[in-house]
Amino acid sequence: MKANNYKTAALLERGNWFRPWMPITLILLLASGLYLYQLGTESLWVDELISIHRAKHLERVFSDTRPLYHIVLQVWMIVNSSDTWLRGLCVVFAIGTVFLTYRLGRRLMGESTGLIAALIVALSPLFIHHAQEVRMYAPSTFFGVAGTLILTHALERPTTPLLLGWAALRFLAILTTPLNVALLLPDIVVFGWKYRNQPHVLFRFGVGLLLIGILWLPWVFPLVTKSAKFMGGVKVPGTSVPDLGGRTSPGVLDVIMQPGRFTAWPFGRANSNAIYWFYNAYSVMLTCLLGVVLFNKPRSAKLGWIAAWAFLPLVLFFSVSQVSRSLWVNRYLLLAAPYLCILLAAAGIGIWYRWRIGALVIALIYAIAVGGGLKRYYTVLDRENWRGLVETIATKEEPGDVI
Repeated sequence: MKANNYKTAALLERGNWFRPWMPITLILLLASGLYLYQLGTESLWVDELISIHRAKHLERVFSDTRPLYHIVLQVWMIVNSSDTWLRGLCVVFAIGTVFLTYRLGRRLMGESTGLIAALIVALSPLFIHHAQEVRMYAPSTFFGVAGTLILTHALERPTTPLLLGWAALRFLAILTTPLNVALLLPDIVVFGWKYRNQPHVLFRFGVGLLLIGILWLPWVFPLVTKSAKFMGGVKVPGTSVPDLGGRTSPGVLDVIMQPGRFTAWPFGRANSNAIYWFYNAYSVMLTCLLGVVLFNKPRSAKLGWIAAWAFLPLVLFFSVSQVSRSLWVNRYLLLAAPYLCILLAAAGIGIWYRWRIGALVIALIYAIAVGGGLKRYYTVLDRENWRGLVETIATKEEPGDVI
């Protein structure tokens, strides 16, 4: 009898290893379902076709300012070249970003914060959109969060292998999207402040920065020339004249609305005034939550780290957008979104401990907002039906037709 009890206890103990992983596993399964649902419904659009074209012409890899994704995409295309398969590559990276967001949030702010942050990322229509797109923004975010996670370990144990790992991942992120160079600003601020009195540690960190610069050197000149053309020169701050991209400089209202765009409604103005004002109020609520978590005492140093990665790149993009082409575009700002989600999760946990009814109300408003955003994403086609046009031409073309 005792032997049977020991066997039962041993089996239960072996099965317990999976229990801590169940919540994040369920979130990853949810993310997988959302990212795969209707994956091939919409036609490839112009930017996706550009990515495919560049992946097929890697002989110009050193003139391509974002080569890493195109290199990986070319390997991915060996298996299949259908729209659904091509988009599946970003699904893999997006699911990885959900997991890394959980690990980063858990490491710095606790298990509950990590889980909620991962759920916010998984449910975000903006993340779903880029997970279902043949573009580099999902891999870019993945490498960005991975590098940050490694750096959080280096902030506590600044060993050479960890700093080299951080430098390697930052280099991969920059090769995926050069905008990721903005993440080096909070890296320098956070690491420099913590080890300001330890020159030998700062030296090793500086070597990592130098390594990133040396490895990136072959792509710097093409990037500078193309960026100068893309940005379109300098404009007078505060002017309302649209830039080359047809956008005006972002203002305070754009900053307040951004948390709502990251988490629930990245689609622009809704047709219904009621829906429009609801999402405005929702964004204001999220901005207030960020204020609560940032200014409520006591504040931990690790909260400051997350805030640096969330806001310093946004401050940089906002500033550049005042004097040149606007970079205040959801896909460009995506690199900061996981950190903002962690801050929102931390704010929600803090309110839950202080005022549970208020936390439940906030959760209900969030659920309504995300539900509306998901409905809008999956039921409205935003891209031109190029696939349908090609099929029509192929089936109905007659001699003498002119396109």
